[in-house]
Amino acid sequence: MATVNPWKRFIGLLPGGVRTVATVRSINAIAGISTAELRTGTRVTVRGVDVPVGSKAYIADGTITGPAPNLPHLDVDV
Repeated sequence: MATVNPWKRFIGLLPGGVRTVATVRSINAIAGISTAELRTGTRVTVRGVDVPVGSKAYIADGTITGPAPNLPHLDVDV
């Protein structure tokens, strides 16, 4: 059943899941997985081997979705 609520229709257009940027630290091409380090220093194992070691990658739902630009990151408290 389709909804007529415009807010729910808008939310339905948005992509789901969490996307973050991490640095690839190691690749296991045989298993198809990589180890990536988040900005906090936490290391996670993700699916995908398309981004070389030492480069930044976009990670969504435990999978490398592509290379990320190597830009500086700043935290600003207001």
